[in-house]
Amino acid sequence: MTQDHTSPDEAISRAASYIAQALNELQQSASLRSGELATQADIRDLAEAIQRQLAAETEQRLLLVGQLTGLATSLDLLVVHLQSLAQLMGDLIGRVAEPASQRPLEVPPEPEPSFLPGGEGVSLILTAVPGFQSLMDIQKALVALGQVEGVSVERFQEGESRLLLHLSAAVTANHLVEVLHLATNQAVMIEESRPELSRLRLRIVPSS
Repeated sequence: MTQDHTSPDEAISRAASYIAQALNELQQSASLRSGELATQADIRDLAEAIQRQLAAETEQRLLLVGQLTGLATSLDLLVVHLQSLAQLMGDLIGRVAEPASQRPLEVPPEPEPSFLPGGEGVSLILTAVPGFQSLMDIQKALVALGQVEGVSVERFQEGESRLLLHLSAAVTANHLVEVLHLATNQAVMIEESRPELSRLRLRIVPSS
């Protein structure tokens, strides 16, 4: 429903107009009675009409005040939102306009050194091997690896074993650790990795 937005001055002017109109009607009614004075009923009707009009104007004024208050609250929220948006845009423009020389350089991580095929092979030392059967499982897992051409056990004593790996392609220490973890179902840690010397030392960590 559309409300009549009437200002306070307009409401007062309208009320005065209604009062003047009512007095005019009362005067005309008195004239029709050949100069007789207005009766008490006529005065009461006039007073009730004035009261009804004043009540209507008061209601319209209160409605207008409520609408103006709601509008002011909405405008305040809009101003706060626009200020936050302006600050965000300012920060974004500042970042875009920042010279490239002042931006922190993202240094890509260096690739992990790989053990390369050729030569006498890679000397792989395993410590804390649970037993001979575990060593056989490790050897089988390494032989199944695509980068490994062959594996020979050179020594196994008191839980420490030395194997010689002949590679057909480059392989990293972390890749070998993953393979041994799957073969033993235990954690494997790197104690020493020296691709330039073709030497790798790993420890099998028993599960608790």
